[in-house]
This record gives sequence, C-alpha cells and structure tokens, in this order.
Amino acid sequence: PNHRGVIVAMVTAGRGIAHWLLAICCSSMILSSASALGRRPLPAARSVAFAMPPLLTRPSLSSALRGGSPRPPNLPEGAPPGPGGIWGMATRRIRGLLSLSMTKKDEREVEPYKQRFEDLTTSRDAVISDISKLGRHPQHKNRGKRVAIVGSGNFASALVPIIGKNCKRLEDFQDTVNMWVFEEEVEGRKLSEIINEEHENVKYLPGIKFPENVVAVPDVSKACEGAEVLIFCIPHQFLGGICAQVKEVAAPGCIAVSLIKGVEFDDNGIKLISSMLSKELGGMDVSVLMGANLAWEIAKGSFCETTVGYKKPDSGLTIQKIFDDPLFRVGVVQDVQGVEACGALKNVVALGAGFCDGLDLGDNSKGAIIRIGLMEMKKFIQSHFPGVKDETFFQSCGVADLIVTCYGGRNRKCAEAFVRANGDKTFDDLEKELLNGQKLQGTPCAKEIFNILEKEDDLDEYPLFNSVYRIAFCGAPPESMIAAVACYGSTSDICELPESVTGF
Repeated sequence: PNHRGVIVAMVTAGRGIAHWLLAICCSSMILSSASALGRRPLPAARSVAFAMPPLLTRPSLSSALRGGSPRPPNLPEGAPPGPGGIWGMATRRIRGLLSLSMTKKDEREVEPYKQRFEDLTTSRDAVISDISKLGRHPQHKNRGKRVAIVGSGNFASALVPIIGKNCKRLEDFQDTVNMWVFEEEVEGRKLSEIINEEHENVKYLPGIKFPENVVAVPDVSKACEGAEVLIFCIPHQFLGGICAQVKEVAAPGCIAVSLIKGVEFDDNGIKLISSMLSKELGGMDVSVLMGANLAWEIAKGSFCETTVGYKKPDSGLTIQKIFDDPLFRVGVVQDVQGVEACGALKNVVALGAGFCDGLDLGDNSKGAIIRIGLMEMKKFIQSHFPGVKDETFFQSCGVADLIVTCYGGRNRKCAEAFVRANGDKTFDDLEKELLNGQKLQGTPCAKEIFNILEKEDDLDEYPLFNSVYRIAFCGAPPESMIAAVACYGSTSDICELPESVTGF
C-alpha cells in the first residue's frame, strides 16, 4: 500500500519503547481516519509493515521524536505553533522527521510522501482529508452496474452531483456516468463541451459544479450504450424518438427509473409515463422517483426527501443506492402508480394555488386550496388506479410535494403571472417568458383531467379541477375558483351565485 514508506520512516526514526508507541499511534491514526471518512477499510495485516528493520541510533531523530522537531518552514516567525492534541503533535512530528537528513534508502521510501506532508495545513480538517487520501485504494473500479442519465435539464443537473458521487463511492456501480445532453450552443460553444471542460451546466443550472466522473455525451445511443440502469429526466413529449434509440443499445436486464412528472391520455383514459417507457423499451422494469424536490434547493444542499416507487424490490434497492444522500433522503414504496400519479396531478392543484397568489388572497385561502386539492387528487387517483395505497399520499411524493409545488414551483409561478396579466398573456406566452426553456405540466394535465371527468359525467365531484380548467382555457374569472370550492356540497342559498362570478 502507498503509505508503507511513511510508516517505515517513522518507525525507523527512533529507538526504544517510546518510539514504537508513537509509530503505532501514527499508523492507527492513518487507518482509523481513512475508515471514519467512509473509505474502504484497509486490511491491517497487509497494510502495516510489522517486520521492521533494526532501529537506528540517530540523536537528531530521537530528539525530534521527543518534541525537538524544528519549526515547519512554511510558518512565519511569531505564528502560533498550530493545533494542540494528537492532530497537532502528529503533524509537527511528521514535518520534523521529513525535514531531517536520512539515508538514501530512507529518502527513496519517503520522497513520494514528502511534498504531500509539506503542503499540509495545520487545521484538523486538512489533516483528516490528507490522511484519508493516503488510506484510499486508488484503483478505478469497472465491475459494477453502468449508469446513464437521459436528460440534462434543470432537475437532472441538480441530481448529477449526488448520482456522480454515489456511483464513484459504491462498489455496486461503475465510476463513469454518461449523461445525454441535447446539443445546443451557449455563447458560441457547444453545451456538451462546456459541461465536460468546466463541469457545470451553465445554461440550466449555472453555479453548480458536476463531479468529474459525469461525462456529457451529445449522442443518446453512445451515452446509453451498455447501460444497466437508465435515469430518464426529459419532457415526456420527447420520449418516443429517444426510447427507440436507447432500446437498441441498453444492456440485457437493464432497469430504468423515471423522474418525469406528467401523464399522457388516450381514449382509454390516463396513461402513466412509466407504463409508456416500459412498453417502448421492450418491457423493461421501470420505477419512478417523485417528491418535494425543487431543483435549486437540491443543488445548493438543502435537506429534502423523495420517494421511489418500485415493482421489484431489487430495482427499488438499486435506485435507492444511486440517489440516497444525507441531505437527499430516499424513501421507497411498492406503488409505482400512486407515486407517479401524485407527481402529475399536484401540478393542477399548483395552478389553483398560483391563482390564489395572483388574487392576493393570503395563506388561509391557499391552505384551503391545497387541502381540497389533495382530497381531489386522492379521489381521482384511487378511482382510476384501485391498487394505490393510502400511505402513498403521506410520502414525500404526496402531501410534501404538493405543498412545495404550491409555494415554489413553476406552475404556481406562471398561474400567478396569468392572473396579474389580466388576460393580456396566455400560458404559452408565460411559459416562454418565465421558464427558460422548461415546460409547464399543469395546464396540459388540467385539460386532460377535465376531458376524462366530462366523459365520465363526474365534473361536479371535482370543483377545484373543474374551475382550474375553466380559468386556464375558457376565460372564467380567477375568482370563480373560490366560489366553486366554497359552495361545493353546501345547501345554503348564499351559494346561489350568478354566472358572472362562477364562470360556469
């Protein structure tokens, strides 16, 4: 192992029992520090040279071990001697030993480490960091699963630091993570080249650095070649052409996870993105990840949670390992349909919350809209997917995601701007103006939900979904939403409001 020369130099530097105790102490520090920092533990029998050469009689070295080491050359006169305790003692002793004369054999053994210790600061964090690097196995691992990311937008970019770090840290995965980037030019340079050279997505998440093991690839087939885990994070409108290319190059037994919030609709009703992905990818096992996850807050390291919905337990565990982090905790539930449907319908409720903000109605009204919206979500989802569990609505993908989206998401933002524009701007206008290339999910979902409820003659049971659609697409006044939810289920004559107020 690459720290043997340091250990040998320290042991051979003194004589007597005191010298042995110091050498063992320093060796233990190296091993325990590496282990404490989450590095691969070193097998002690092979890592420490127990068969040591005879101790040398060298007064200058002996005095150094007793505390007579010269002052480190990089500290100015009058500067404090550095931290006390065992960390300060170890740093000063090692500096002293490396600055003293040695035999040619000693110098050959110690030289690779000399510059490393000369550059150490005397802070505790720097000492821990440097020693942990010495204890880490340097070899590049390529025995685990190959992970590829399909998409490089705002949300995908926010998760790249976590994905890259976990893939490099865990034996379950290969170090290198390919990320497919839709090629476009930013100030005359290709986006993929900027990401690979500067390790930053300057267009969709500027200021957040990517790990160097994440590589931007503009060709989706090359990015996904041989992948065993696929992470999809692109607008669902573009899945058709992408899946056909990915299917041809993915490894046998590949699994996928969808981070795509949205649903599709056909004559038979609602279609989940995970089902579409599985079909387009030849029956691949597809899980989903949804939760209260605003991209910028994830990127800057704010604590949050998310939910993985899975079918097969092995797939759920694999995906949890890729994403789980002390500041991004991943819960798992065996309910793909419930997790994914929550991630889509909460965007319709967020439009209602945005209308509240545009009307300056305050938090009481907004809280009521959120509660009513959660009940309508639960009723609609469980009526169309009978197997969905009640507990799913209390996961991060349910109530937590709903609250966050109604206070900070893009759909709320555009809905507020829609009300304040007073009819002068459409949602299409606001999407182009405010979202920097991102897409609204709430408006198309509201339209399709309305069509399903209308076909099933069930609109009266969903006053919030009904009114959100009519405000967004039929010119109903924003105030009509409050009238609709306030009078739902009421028999009072005060709820007999004129059509000019209700909008329908």
